[in-house]
Amino acid sequence: MGLLSVDLLITLQILPVFFSNCLFLALYDSVILLKHMVLFLSRSKSARGQTWRRSSKLQCNPHSQWQ
Repeated sequence: MGLLSVDLLITLQILPVFFSNCLFLALYDSVILLKHMVLFLSRSKSARGQTWRRSSKLQCNPHSQWQ
């Protein structure tokens, strides 16, 4: 019976550390994922802006003298 209580005591001491590490890793992963999503969205918005700027430069200017 003494051995079982020692095992239970060790398990109860290890579990909170294990779960706090899991919680920390889950929180860390969510922050990293959020950071990547923000970067991806900002890059896609800037890429759309560059495409729009390029296409607007290619449009014909009605005041130009193209023959």
